[in-house]
Amino acid sequence: MWTNIFRIGGLHQISWFQFLPNESEVTSLPDKSERTEQKDAATLEVLSAHLQLQKDGFLSTWTNSFVGPWDPSQGMHNPDEKIKLWLFLPGRHSSVAEAAQAAVARLRAVASGFWISPGDSEEVAIALSQALRNRLERALKGLSYVRYGDIFSRYRPFSQSEELFRHCFYFYVGKYEAPL
Repeated sequence: MWTNIFRIGGLHQISWFQFLPNESEVTSLPDKSERTEQKDAATLEVLSAHLQLQKDGFLSTWTNSFVGPWDPSQGMHNPDEKIKLWLFLPGRHSSVAEAAQAAVARLRAVASGFWISPGDSEEVAIALSQALRNRLERALKGLSYVRYGDIFSRYRPFSQSEELFRHCFYFYVGKYEAPL
């Protein structure tokens, strides 16, 4: 069920962009450890771009992308699994915002589109919801909230007088062994 949260936040019309790492064909490498190293480097590129976009105030997230058929006999993980970066820009945009281009310069754009609330693409809606959760969590963290599972609790650091009281109390009852 969709709420009006998208209209309230001006997010009822959003342009979205998907990016994958610029990588050579990982499966063509003969050594499995080399393929793993290259896949790890590609993942790091996507995560670095995601963190830079978030620092710059953009709405972004990452998801796993499954490419090609997966044979369960290949093991627990799909060898064709890739990490995908999503960038969301409020309004209609045909290209990535200039301020975001530096963060995604080492990635290749694989898809883009325009999403109107409530939308018809479940994949886009899930990625957008995840990006909004990321944004809310970062905002709450800045207001001294800490996340415990699905619950946020306000964190209030001890003041200097409370810390001094705790120190004296524990020292007096003999349970405090740390030096002043």
